[in-house]
Amino acid sequence: MKTRILLMITWTLFACGSGDNTHIANNQRKEPCHCEKTFGTDSIVFATNVQLKNEVDGKVLRFHCSSIERGIASISNENEQYIYDINCVSTVEHSLELSKDFKYFTEAMQSQEDFFKVLKGGEKLFFEFTLEDRKIRSVLKLNID
Repeated sequence: MKTRILLMITWTLFACGSGDNTHIANNQRKEPCHCEKTFGTDSIVFATNVQLKNEVDGKVLRFHCSSIERGIASISNENEQYIYDINCVSTVEHSLELSKDFKYFTEAMQSQEDFFKVLKGGEKLFFEFTLEDRKIRSVLKLNID
């Protein structure tokens, strides 16, 4: 009887300890992240590890793209709160030119300077870039915890 109880406790501990490491496993996989195939002239790109680089022609953002699924928390959700599921983050660094008149949004429109301050903050944040003619026209900061 004691053996069975110990066996059940051990099994339970291993079951609880395994956890869901999907994001870790996806980040370490060998094949490219799905997001790397979606860069188009006019498209939406999810990004993290964003860095601002000043170049002669203008400002360029360097980042790692992410494959993210977005869903709505409930049908009666009046504030349009989204649930985000991060499938993978690319290991390849990408760069795109930032349009001079780009728009920055959190829950409301913010100034471009607010965006630059957020980038200097050093947090690991996720953004949604809207591209137009291969330039970033708008940036939305995603609320991913």
